[in-house]
Amino acid sequence: MAHHPAKAAVTVNFGKDQFFTLGVGVKGQYLSKDPSATPSNTSDASASNVRIYMGAQFHKYVKTTLNLERLRDGNWNVLDGILQFERWKAFNVWGGRMLTPSDRSNLDGPYFLSTFAFPIVAQYPGAWSGRDDGLAVWGRLAKDHFRYVAGVYRGHNWTRGASNEGEHPLFAGRVEYNFLDPEPSPAYYTASTYYGKVDILAIGLAGQYETDGVGTAQQKGDYKAWNVDGLFEKKIGHNARYGVYTLEGAYYQYYTGGVKDIAAGYNQHSSDYGNIGGINNGTAFLASTAYLIPYKLGWGRVQPLVRYQEFRFKKDMYGPGNPKNTQFDAGANYVMDGHNLRFTFDYVHYKAADTHASNAFLLGMQFQY
Repeated sequence: MAHHPAKAAVTVNFGKDQFFTLGVGVKGQYLSKDPSATPSNTSDASASNVRIYMGAQFHKYVKTTLNLERLRDGNWNVLDGILQFERWKAFNVWGGRMLTPSDRSNLDGPYFLSTFAFPIVAQYPGAWSGRDDGLAVWGRLAKDHFRYVAGVYRGHNWTRGASNEGEHPLFAGRVEYNFLDPEPSPAYYTASTYYGKVDILAIGLAGQYETDGVGTAQQKGDYKAWNVDGLFEKKIGHNARYGVYTLEGAYYQYYTGGVKDIAAGYNQHSSDYGNIGGINNGTAFLASTAYLIPYKLGWGRVQPLVRYQEFRFKKDMYGPGNPKNTQFDAGANYVMDGHNLRFTFDYVHYKAADTHASNAFLLGMQFQY
């Protein structure tokens, strides 16, 4: 997602309503050990995310977006490749690879979350990083307080041996209403904190459906999912004199038609390259809160935060009882330039179903320009 464009490092104008922009995004981290590893004894220091943002406008109403992301194996993949027809604020048409309508966390992307790490409970499928190839319409109404997006996409499990084999598309949609200020993020994208730029009370509802979207060619089921999410962010005192308080929550339901999905990345060179497998039947939720301290400490401000997540698998499908994965995060952001320059310290407590809990410490940095 540039999905929320960062400050363009280069802008070249070619004439009236014609220009090209270029930017970059980098997320780097040190993780004391990977809490999701089995066994949990690994450590990691890496540039966990590198993106190149490119955009162009050829006509007043015609734009394109091309964003690239570096994969863990060192290759580059197309993150977004969108042809955009934007004639009216209330109705726009996009075609290509893009974020599908889903929950706030996915529409935030990794750079616009309030926390550093992406949540474990957001498991909407995507060809890469929540994207899929398709066609979408979106718009803003009621003085930008109401936003909607709906689309049809290539879909999940389209490889031979998986449930779909390319026969059925994915349908997805989202509606959102802002009761206070409209969200300043572009298009139908979102963020989980605006650092006091606006006062937000936003409620969103999203849903997806695909016939034969999960399972194998021999045992397949329809994929259905929906979620409701909310964000409340309020400046305390005039001009945020006493800081900014943030509260976010989301609830999810995932359905697989009573079958287990095929293994993630089945029949693919890497699970990074395909929209294959890995969907679980269950219920999930997350809750997070943060407070942006109003006083500067050096070059930036501190934003303490906590987040709790839980994914509860459907009973009898994944073992006895009602197994669940949980994760608790507690830490702080050091915010120097909003989402464009931020450092994070985070303590992570993770417990997968029927395993011992593990703990990790994360030091992260993100930069966009």
